[in-house]
Amino acid sequence: MLLIFLSFYVLLIPLFILLHEVGHGLGAVFASDSEVHIYLGIKSEKNKENFKIGRLHFHIIWSYTGFAYWDARLNKRQRAAALAGGPLISLLLTLLFGWLTNITSQNELHQLFFGSMFFNLFQFISTIIPVKYPRWMGGYSGHQSDGLQLLRIMKSVN
Repeated sequence: MLLIFLSFYVLLIPLFILLHEVGHGLGAVFASDSEVHIYLGIKSEKNKENFKIGRLHFHIIWSYTGFAYWDARLNKRQRAAALAGGPLISLLLTLLFGWLTNITSQNELHQLFFGSMFFNLFQFISTIIPVKYPRWMGGYSGHQSDGLQLLRIMKSVN
């Protein structure tokens, strides 16, 4: 039980955050010809590019925060696709782990899948609600949620 708990917090939460950011990256790549830099951890000199897959450049250090950066030249439709990609991946992971929770009867696996479903649901909700993150949110403090950025794009479309 302790091993599952530690695995979840040490490995899976950073992985789910990275997958959320990959969702942003895929949205930008599919909608444009932009290069996308995906960060697990803060954007800094210490967080150098680890590897590249096509136009996705990965900068990964162990962390509980992540960001995706793409070319500022994206038009509104392309930015909307990039912004929606992260929450969409979180929602898909929520559904996948919800399904796995329902079909799994082994207690430890059931708990791991349930925790994964719950975390991804929390990540989906906390990124899709249009807010500016408060100071207590650490690395996200002062940043706009994906939902707020999407709402501003939709409001500016005439």
